[in-house]
Amino acid sequence: MTHDGEAQRGKTNWLTSIGLPLAILLALVGGVAANGALRALLADAIHRIDPRAVLAVLPVQLLAILLCTAAQQALKMGVPFRTSFVARLVRDAAHNLLIFPPGLGEAVGARVLVLAGGRPRAAVSLRALDIAAEVLAELPYMGLAFWVLARFWARSGMPGFALSGPSLVWWLIAALALASALLARSWWRRNGRRHHLARRLRAEALLMRREMRRQRAGLPLAIVLHFFAWGLSGVQVWLAGQVFGLHLSLFGALAIESAATSARMILFFVPGGLVMQEAGAVLAGAALGVAPAPALALSLVLRLRDVAFGTALLAWPWLEYRARRDTRRDTRRETRHDTRHDTRHDRDRADANS
Repeated sequence: MTHDGEAQRGKTNWLTSIGLPLAILLALVGGVAANGALRALLADAIHRIDPRAVLAVLPVQLLAILLCTAAQQALKMGVPFRTSFVARLVRDAAHNLLIFPPGLGEAVGARVLVLAGGRPRAAVSLRALDIAAEVLAELPYMGLAFWVLARFWARSGMPGFALSGPSLVWWLIAALALASALLARSWWRRNGRRHHLARRLRAEALLMRREMRRQRAGLPLAIVLHFFAWGLSGVQVWLAGQVFGLHLSLFGALAIESAATSARMILFFVPGGLVMQEAGAVLAGAALGVAPAPALALSLVLRLRDVAFGTALLAWPWLEYRARRDTRRDTRRETRHDTRHDTRHDRDRADANS
């Protein structure tokens, strides 16, 4: 009975963490692959990509990561800036490349902070507050994206499209929220009645709230730093547009990047925001008079940027190896110390008996 229950829980966890996001992603990619016009658009966008555009955005993205690192430091994690910078690099790489299951990047970011010497509870609290700071900093850019798209829909006279698009998004979000609530209720029915587990969860929640109260003093500064970091993403789109020869203003670049990022954040359950980010960029580009292929190419440049910085993910297994090596070394040192202590104690006792 217990084995069957564990197996059933394992199937449910797999379905929610991997199966459902994978099904959504396959449906989106399949829809693009089955549409000849979309395939042609993708091929045209790929043909337009200029390696110089990718090289132009990399230094600006590095500056954005430094600002995000400063935002982490504002939350008083208690690790050096250099360590926090490496953790942020690895977190971003995992967030962009390890798309199954969604949210794995945040777990990797917390793990790297722990491997770097941070306390586990403080690392989890930092990731939660840092996500909140990023979302709050993105709200003005999301407002810009919605304003641009709303004006475009109003001018183009497409009320049906304007209604069906957001309605579909909200229906998807509502369906997923309902599914999550049902799964949480089912889990609590199976596990919540175990009093020792409930007590442990309440105690952990109390300790986590205390840690968050300590760290949240730096939340306003973290929000400001993330706001400027998000703005640098718009600068990257503007630089790429200059390389492509587009007459794109900085305002327009911010609108395109904001629409792409907003689509990815709102539809967070889509792994990696694949297709969603690109659709947001194309829609915002159309609102600003940018043809679909160049707008899609701008989004693909940002994808290539993420792949370039994704090499930082290789630091994660190295940090895991170093932590295990140090643990084994400390264990051997303690064992030798205890052995010498016991030998000295036995010798002293033998001398006393003689």
